[in-house]
Amino acid sequence: MLWRKNPVMKVQEVLRAFSKLGMEIREGRHTLAFFRCEGRVILWTKGPHKRGELKGKLPDLIRQQLKLNEAQFRELTACPLELAGYIQVLREKGLLPPI
Repeated sequence: MLWRKNPVMKVQEVLRAFSKLGMEIREGRHTLAFFRCEGRVILWTKGPHKRGELKGKLPDLIRQQLKLNEAQFRELTACPLELAGYIQVLREKGLLPPI
Protein backbone atom coordinates (compact mmCIF):
# COMPACT_ATOMS: atom_id res chain seq x y z
CA MET A 1 0.00 0.00 0.00
CA LEU A 2 1.37 3.40 -0.92
CA TRP A 3 1.44 5.96 1.87
CA ARG A 4 0.10 9.36 0.96
CA LYS A 5 0.88 12.51 2.92
CA ASN A 6 -2.74 12.83 4.10
CA PRO A 7 -4.09 9.29 3.93
CA VAL A 8 -7.75 8.48 4.31
CA MET A 9 -8.08 6.17 7.28
CA LYS A 10 -11.03 4.42 8.77
CA VAL A 11 -12.11 5.49 12.24
CA GLN A 12 -12.02 1.83 13.30
CA GLU A 13 -8.30 1.57 12.42
CA VAL A 14 -7.48 4.41 14.78
CA LEU A 15 -9.76 3.09 17.55
CA ARG A 16 -8.13 -0.35 17.19
CA ALA A 17 -4.69 1.28 17.56
CA PHE A 18 -5.88 3.13 20.70
CA SER A 19 -7.11 -0.17 22.11
CA LYS A 20 -3.87 -1.96 21.23
CA LEU A 21 -1.92 0.64 23.21
CA GLY A 22 -4.24 0.24 26.18
CA MET A 23 -5.35 3.86 25.97
CA GLU A 24 -8.14 5.00 28.28
CA ILE A 25 -11.08 6.00 26.07
CA ARG A 26 -13.61 8.66 27.06
CA GLU A 27 -16.61 9.26 24.85
CA GLY A 28 -18.22 12.65 24.50
CA ARG A 29 -18.43 15.04 21.59
CA HIS A 30 -15.16 13.48 20.48
CA THR A 31 -13.42 10.28 21.44
CA LEU A 32 -10.61 11.20 23.82
CA ALA A 33 -7.81 8.67 24.26
CA PHE A 34 -5.32 8.97 27.13
CA PHE A 35 -2.07 7.02 27.21
CA ARG A 36 -0.94 6.24 30.75
CA CYS A 37 2.35 4.76 31.79
CA GLU A 38 3.54 4.19 35.34
CA GLY A 39 0.32 5.73 36.68
CA ARG A 40 0.45 9.07 34.90
CA VAL A 41 -0.98 10.47 31.68
CA ILE A 42 1.85 10.77 29.17
CA LEU A 43 -0.16 12.06 26.22
CA TRP A 44 -3.67 12.24 24.85
CA THR A 45 -5.34 12.63 21.50
CA LYS A 46 -8.85 12.90 20.15
CA GLY A 47 -10.78 11.64 17.20
CA PRO A 48 -14.38 11.34 16.09
CA HIS A 49 -16.45 8.47 17.45
CA LYS A 50 -18.57 8.05 14.36
CA ARG A 51 -18.02 5.40 11.75
CA GLY A 52 -16.48 6.06 8.40
CA GLU A 53 -13.24 7.71 7.45
CA LEU A 54 -10.89 10.26 8.92
CA LYS A 55 -10.25 12.72 6.14
CA GLY A 56 -7.87 15.53 5.47
CA LYS A 57 -5.20 16.21 8.05
CA LEU A 58 -6.88 14.41 10.96
CA PRO A 59 -4.84 11.18 10.63
CA ASP A 60 -1.65 13.26 10.57
CA LEU A 61 -2.74 15.25 13.63
CA ILE A 62 -3.46 12.04 15.55
CA ARG A 63 -0.05 10.69 14.49
CA GLN A 64 1.65 13.84 15.78
CA GLN A 65 -0.24 13.72 19.07
CA LEU A 66 0.86 10.11 19.51
CA LYS A 67 4.47 11.33 18.94
CA LEU A 68 5.05 8.93 16.05
CA ASN A 69 6.68 9.48 12.68
CA GLU A 70 4.90 8.31 9.53
CA ALA A 71 6.60 4.89 9.44
CA GLN A 72 5.84 4.22 13.12
CA PHE A 73 2.20 5.27 12.69
CA ARG A 74 1.91 2.93 9.69
CA GLU A 75 3.31 0.10 11.82
CA LEU A 76 0.88 0.90 14.63
CA THR A 77 -2.19 0.81 12.40
CA ALA A 78 -0.93 -2.20 10.41
CA CYS A 79 -0.21 -4.12 13.66
CA PRO A 80 3.58 -4.72 13.80
CA LEU A 81 4.08 -2.00 16.46
CA GLU A 82 2.89 -3.24 19.85
CA LEU A 83 2.71 -1.59 23.28
CA ALA A 84 6.31 -2.44 24.25
CA GLY A 85 7.61 -0.94 21.01
CA TYR A 86 5.51 2.19 21.51
CA ILE A 87 6.86 2.64 25.04
CA GLN A 88 10.39 2.31 23.62
CA VAL A 89 9.64 5.02 21.03
CA LEU A 90 8.44 7.35 23.79
CA ARG A 91 11.57 6.60 25.88
CA GLU A 92 13.79 7.42 22.89
CA LYS A 93 11.97 10.75 22.47
CA GLY A 94 12.47 11.57 26.14
CA LEU A 95 8.75 11.44 27.01
CA LEU A 96 9.34 8.57 29.43
CA PRO A 97 12.36 8.07 31.69
CA PRO A 98 14.82 5.36 30.64
CA ILE A 99 14.60 2.00 32.38
